Amino acid sequence: MADTFAPRLAVLVVEDSPVQLMEAAAALQDAGYEVAEASTIKAAQAHLAARPELVAMIADVDLTGEPLSGFTLAKAVAARWPELAILIVSGVEWPGMDQMPMGARFLRKPFSAEGLAKGLRAVLAARGIGL
Repeated sequence: MADTFAPRLAVLVVEDSPVQLMEAAAALQDAGYEVAEASTIKAAQAHLAARPELVAMIADVDLTGEPLSGFTLAKAVAARWPELAILIVSGVEWPGMDQMPMGARFLRKPFSAEGLAKGLRAVLAARGIGL
């Protein structure tokens, strides 16, 4: 069990569906993470620039109305913040050979709350970061 007084790892969830964003945030908070939420790429970039405590980003691939996909966002984030762990999620599109940044992982939707937390723990553990 995690220490109640220990700082919680901060993660950013980028999801344009309000219901899926709310569900993902609740699942991760229940798993012991501090969660920042972004429904647009601009909001995600603002969080990343302003919150150096973020250790991971979970991004949906299909961000409706956005000029970039979650894959493109992930590559840009990996280039600018290489220390950040990245988990990409989608139920529509699967990654091609060169779409994922080095070290990023992919999780197919739909997933359970525990499945999301497990996917995040795996990408964090691969970076040597854990609860």
